[in-house]
Amino acid sequence: MNNAVLSLTIAILFGLGTFLILRRDVVKVIIGLSIISHAVNVLIVSTGLFNGEKAPIIDGHESTSSSILFKDVLDNDILAPVVTSANEVVYVDPLVQALVLTAIVIGFSITAFILILAYRIYEEYGTTDITELKRLWG
Repeated sequence: MNNAVLSLTIAILFGLGTFLILRRDVVKVIIGLSIISHAVNVLIVSTGLFNGEKAPIIDGHESTSSSILFKDVLDNDILAPVVTSANEVVYVDPLVQALVLTAIVIGFSITAFILILAYRIYEEYGTTDITELKRLWG
């Protein structure tokens, strides 16, 4: 993917999330927080790709084929996290993917918890409008 398109997508997600956070409805604020969380995850994953001479966790084991940079040596528990494109080889850092996967799971659970709280507020007060809730709370 082109870096400009990726940067524009991340910027649009941040802008949309910020726009929704500034709304008066609690559900829209929750959706905005979720969108910003996803934008941060996309930003982190986009920084996990890098060009270089070696993958960060593999030493040696070069292949003679032009499309495969490293061989998988299963006896030594070596798996090559390498993605090849038409012109260049792009290495993928698996640590970034693991961290983002953990962030997605945590973000989903927090979003579910906040939605349950918003539903409970709606049951109690009959509205999810923040200004109306301020008026009801005194």
